[in-house]
Amino acid sequence: MFIAPDCRKLLELNGLDKFEKVWNAEADWIETPNRDRGGWSGVGRMSLALPGGGECIAFLKRQQNHARLSFRHPIKGETTLAREFTIIRRLERHGISTLKPMLFGVCEHDGEQLAVLMTEELTGYQPLDELIKNGKVQAMPLRQKRQLLAAIADFVRQMHAAGVEHRSLYAKHLFVKRDGNGFGIAIIDLEKSRVSLMPFLRMVSDLISLNYRTGTWSRTSRLYFYRHYCGDRKLNAWDKLCLRYIIARSYKKRLKSESNA
Repeated sequence: MFIAPDCRKLLELNGLDKFEKVWNAEADWIETPNRDRGGWSGVGRMSLALPGGGECIAFLKRQQNHARLSFRHPIKGETTLAREFTIIRRLERHGISTLKPMLFGVCEHDGEQLAVLMTEELTGYQPLDELIKNGKVQAMPLRQKRQLLAAIADFVRQMHAAGVEHRSLYAKHLFVKRDGNGFGIAIIDLEKSRVSLMPFLRMVSDLISLNYRTGTWSRTSRLYFYRHYCGDRKLNAWDKLCLRYIIARSYKKRLKSESNA
């Protein structure tokens, strides 16, 4: 089991240095566990006692038989937490802000695939979708709003430059905090993510999802975001073609969602 070196004493103090102890730890479910892929997956919130007193918040994901087939694991599959942990470590190597893993482990018990992943709370961050829903983004002065859009665009571009396609890039998975005169961005929920060797697919897949899930943004804001994603330059013919494709696909997803509502 992986344990982050700077978290070992903390986890030992809380009796969470062994897989079985982590698996059986008490945590408050944030939402009802997902039951698919022949098993289940859920995340809970827990308080950990600090060595010097006080406490800190951690999030514990647990899975049972929640796997995805892959080239390396074509028969039994690989737990989606193992995929998430791999992507987190890749983003860390590229200096891209994401969840900080405290521990990770997989275990087979009585023929069942079990997996755990504990991460630190993203202190000071807020989900982008909450900032949109409560009107804080819309209420920002134009200069500040553009700083936020540019920060998100630069972040997504850097993630894609690292070869990572999120595959579920919704506003709720982008976390925002004030960082000096600008904004800091972090990404979560990487279970569906993958390393993609095709830059075009990385871009259009994620930007379609993000465009679809930020319905309250104006056309001007979307264009400003896209220009910054492209490097804050004049859009060329290829850029414009990609943008038209992203808009068209987003529109189809929105119509399909409305028809199923």
